[in-house]
Amino acid sequence: MRKNAVIRTMLATAFTGSVLLLAACGGNPPAPDASIGATGDAGEVVEPEPAPLPSVDASAAASAGIAAGLDMAALTERRDPERLLRYYTNALRVGDWVDAARAWSLDAQMTPEKLQAEFGGQTSPKIAVGKGDTEGAAGSLYYEAPIVVDFADGRPSRRGTIVLRRVNDVPGASEEQLNWRIERTSTLVQ
Repeated sequence: MRKNAVIRTMLATAFTGSVLLLAACGGNPPAPDASIGATGDAGEVVEPEPAPLPSVDASAAASAGIAAGLDMAALTERRDPERLLRYYTNALRVGDWVDAARAWSLDAQMTPEKLQAEFGGQTSPKIAVGKGDTEGAAGSLYYEAPIVVDFADGRPSRRGTIVLRRVNDVPGASEEQLNWRIERTSTLVQ
């Protein structure tokens, strides 16, 4: 369902962009498709065939592909902490601050606004996360990995660590506690 909503949003954005380009060139925008929301013989809603998308540059297409392909199941991951890290870095790369904030533990009090202030800008950050180590302590598992954040807009690079945590199958733990979540990062400007 979420994938269909993302595709519809992308199509609506592409259509709006095409209309603006036509208007800027002095052309007339196409008339709205009358079949949208029409019903078929059995009373079901008939969706029109999507129009071909206008061509876009490769970086925009790559970003759109990442956004459409965010692995939302990573938010319920209990075995592979690297899956959550891939989800998080992909969300940051495309500027999906809301979904990126979901990768954080509730205790961290991370918000989309904080992430946008830290990672937003003219260009997407390049984020590299290295292979980490898992350790157990007091009923929890921790995964610590090296992280490098590079900005193409002149901001200094940052290097440090990112730490994920999950409760180690303790009886009475909530679903949220059993899933990997980012607990903290420690980075320094290089």
